[in-house]
Amino acid sequence: MAKKKSLSNVLRDARLSRGLTLSTVGKAVGVSASAVAHWESGVNQPSNDNLSAVCKALKLPVRATREIAAG
Repeated sequence: MAKKKSLSNVLRDARLSRGLTLSTVGKAVGVSASAVAHWESGVNQPSNDNLSAVCKALKLPVRATREIAAG
């Protein structure tokens, strides 16, 4: 059985595969680098607005990413 991807893993993998820093993504979304780090570590989840913005910054499909976030 395949392991279900978590939102934190999806965000981190997308950022790293695009060669972006936490700071770069944070600036694109309008949050701090530490906020992005918290999303990637699973400490917090982005708000709906921030999730949409991070999807745009990382070129992720919004609907599929929201489904992952919802669990």
